[in-house]
Amino acid sequence: MLLTNFISIYLLSVTVAVVFCTVQIRAMNGSRYTLPALLLCFAVCFYILGYVMELSGNSYEELIFWNRLEYIGIPFVSALWLTTGLMYTGCFERRRKLLFVAIFLIPIITLVLRLTNDYHYLYFSSVSYTQALDGLMLVKKPGVWMTVQAIHSGLMILASLALFIYDSVKRAGEQLGSLLLISVSSASAIAGLFLSQKRPMGLPLDYMALCLPLTCMLVIVAILRYDLIETKAIARSRVFDASRDAILLMNRQNRVVDFNRSAKELFSALGISMDNRMLLTHSPEAAAFLAAMKKTEPSVVKLRVHQEDRYFNISSEQIGRRGMPGGWIKNARDVTELYQLNEELKRQAMTDELSALSNRRAFLRLGQERLAQAEGCPGFVYLLMLDLDHFKDVNDCYGHPTGDLVIKQFAGLLKAHFTSPCLIARLGGEEFAIMLAEPDDHQALELATGFLQTAERHVYDFFGDRFQVSVSMGMTRRLPGQSLESLMGRADKALYLSKERGRNRITVL
Repeated sequence: MLLTNFISIYLLSVTVAVVFCTVQIRAMNGSRYTLPALLLCFAVCFYILGYVMELSGNSYEELIFWNRLEYIGIPFVSALWLTTGLMYTGCFERRRKLLFVAIFLIPIITLVLRLTNDYHYLYFSSVSYTQALDGLMLVKKPGVWMTVQAIHSGLMILASLALFIYDSVKRAGEQLGSLLLISVSSASAIAGLFLSQKRPMGLPLDYMALCLPLTCMLVIVAILRYDLIETKAIARSRVFDASRDAILLMNRQNRVVDFNRSAKELFSALGISMDNRMLLTHSPEAAAFLAAMKKTEPSVVKLRVHQEDRYFNISSEQIGRRGMPGGWIKNARDVTELYQLNEELKRQAMTDELSALSNRRAFLRLGQERLAQAEGCPGFVYLLMLDLDHFKDVNDCYGHPTGDLVIKQFAGLLKAHFTSPCLIARLGGEEFAIMLAEPDDHQALELATGFLQTAERHVYDFFGDRFQVSVSMGMTRRLPGQSLESLMGRADKALYLSKERGRNRITVL
């Protein structure tokens, strides 16, 4: 009885440990070949738990019931182990249906024959019980099909071992530690089969059930210690596939080695196809994308995706071994929202909030660019400085909300009169600046005078309060090589003269 209890505790303890470790591995990994490993664990659980209950049975009927339960798992253990090996080494995909039939047909027949053994005795030729180890134990004489199942299981285990040896040799012995553990675990399983047939010491024990927990623990150690099923590699692969970035692996000849799901979707949206691992397209827009992919320096490209303008940041990272370049990892990240946010921040930094015109910072930067572009071009550059007359009186008399209304409407008058490509800015307060290009002084003055009259006629209305605000202006023409600072100083001096002479006028210097 003591030996029976010890065996039961041993089997249950190892089974709980195997279940815990297997579920943890499945949760960590999630690869396709951890699924048969998880099913293998469940098969072992049915087998072991059924045998534990059989050892503790008090009647022949109980023993038979639990023995039948064991066969939900027994026939499938070696079959699932071989399936794991085939999927791990990539051999299962080649002839999946044929392999599935070859591996699982005999175990399925075994399950059916065991559950119906009382009608044909093909699996067990006879089943009885005896008193042993202070309890009842089944005495099962093997039938024809039990021998077939035993041979099938042995072949499955040997085939699994051969697969792992082959894979280790192919990888130049990178996993010798795991191979040693797998070899010992396979030997343990084969020993269980052998002992179950020979029954040493005359005890009617199921030696396969005793050896199988050790086999499972050795396999789990190989997985956790040596990353047998490449948990890290699979985790990296899952991150690669799940990434929202379009990621491509390209060799030194810019041929595609691999790409993820996001890249495939982007190719489809852009009309990009692949021929002999080369990306091809007839779309000019997609061609710009492919050109950016070939570059090594980062770049941002604008693409039309699903009838919407999107911006992609293209980056490259070189990969290789021992200093030798082996290819490139190309990453295309959709940065549309970030790009639009940056553009909006730039716009806000360069725009006067109240008038929606360019602010002083924008005027100084863009003004420098305009002057540089005008060098050597026909025509002249003119600068107008404007100041609303008696604007302080508007604020004092009608309040600051009314003053804000004047600024907004005056900005609207400027944009309506001085059309593109004129540069219009609010420099601060009631002061404005306009840079324009005209063929001669007469046309520039005519344009400025026309606005002076428009501003003078405009009536501002704020909740029934109607009034007019005139404007003083100073205008100057840029001299060859003159800086923006000097140009603004001269136009500002002209503006000062307009105010000194009575306002509501233009002074040209």
